[in-house]
Amino acid sequence: MPHDRLRRGDFLRATRRGRRVETGYFRVFVLRREDGGPTRLGITVTRKVGKAVLRNRIKRLVREWFRQRDQGMDACDLIVVVKREFPQGLRLQQVALDLDRGLDRIRMGNAS
Repeated sequence: MPHDRLRRGDFLRATRRGRRVETGYFRVFVLRREDGGPTRLGITVTRKVGKAVLRNRIKRLVREWFRQRDQGMDACDLIVVVKREFPQGLRLQQVALDLDRGLDRIRMGNAS
């Protein structure tokens, strides 16, 4: 299923107005889409996290997690900001567990 692009304005709107949760490795923002369009993913990994190889690997892991869960999500913009303390050897199942817990907290209303 093709996804709409998440543009800068959408990204900023989600980080300003969306629900926010801190996980062990990520800061996650979720903003429900009013237009009912598909769920869109935005990922931010700063250079302070590591070299390009590590940053790209992290983005691949987050995108794979998203692909596995996309069908069960409501229409929203989902922004994942990677924290500096991201361990180099982290695997997909650890990333998935961390992000799933964060989304569960947002769904339960325990996010800011």
